[in-house]
Amino acid sequence: MADNLPELGATGLVINLYEYLWTKNNLLQTRCMYHKCPPVLVPDTILLRNKQPVSWYFSSFKTGSIQRRTKDLTIGKVVEAVIRRQDPTTDVASVYVGAAQGDVQPITEYLSPAGMDYFLSTPPSRRTKAGLLQTFVLPKGTSNFIIRVNWTPNVCSLDSCININKLADPELDVQDRAATNDDKNCVLIPMSGNVLATQLERLCGCIAEHVHLASSQQFKVMSMIINFKIDSEDRVWLLWCEQLEVGDDAGRLIQGSKADARLLGDVSDAEEDMSTEHPRKQHKEGKDRSRRDSRGPRTPTRKSSSGRRKSSKYAEPEVVDSDEE
Repeated sequence: MADNLPELGATGLVINLYEYLWTKNNLLQTRCMYHKCPPVLVPDTILLRNKQPVSWYFSSFKTGSIQRRTKDLTIGKVVEAVIRRQDPTTDVASVYVGAAQGDVQPITEYLSPAGMDYFLSTPPSRRTKAGLLQTFVLPKGTSNFIIRVNWTPNVCSLDSCININKLADPELDVQDRAATNDDKNCVLIPMSGNVLATQLERLCGCIAEHVHLASSQQFKVMSMIINFKIDSEDRVWLLWCEQLEVGDDAGRLIQGSKADARLLGDVSDAEEDMSTEHPRKQHKEGKDRSRRDSRGPRTPTRKSSSGRRKSSKYAEPEVVDSDEE
């Protein structure tokens, strides 16, 4: 089975992790309890190549497993499904996550239905030739947030990345009130010593073991950075992985692709988007400001908690059902 699996190991955006999570573990003689997939929920996640759908991963509440669809995928079907799953209390329908070779963190663009239509209709740039479109997981509180977990077999650290703006603020652009990866609009609060931190650490260990077994023990996860979200019913949602290193059983690092997005989109170092893109005028009603691709990633400077603004607000999200019809 490992021969049929894609290469693994990346920085920026680890697209191929979804394929490993979907792949069944057939090594039943091992101590892994989860034959089908780790016990984690994945929102509707559509992998894109040149802004065209390639594969679709989602968690089914009916079977309790991660499902994949690869046939008869069109942009029209994707947009229709994403909008159908959008919560009526928010204008945020989805988030695009992309990366190019050399990116340390992915670019994230939160989109309204109008913004999503505009984004998918424009030609891809270097950072949008390969990526993913994911249904937005709605927070329970007033602000959007994610939990970033930096995991190794021996050490695990967690940070709550919280947007300081209200998600429903009509005076702000969608990106400004939903982004969780820029210093201007976000605070970073370390997490430790609570039940949730322990749960996420164990879940990352389960994901690492599943990757090891699903790859017929070819890949052993040495480190990874994964973004999670918790909904109002205390369910854990895996959003995306932005860094993953794998090694062999002896602990020797295996040099994988330098950007997992390159595997999906065949993006090379020399391949730059040469088209001149100019900022367009933004309309406050009907469309959100979908950031122009040529502006590059919104990458925060990592700082200690003492150097960041602190907030006592911590929101738990709720999500719409992602079962297929």
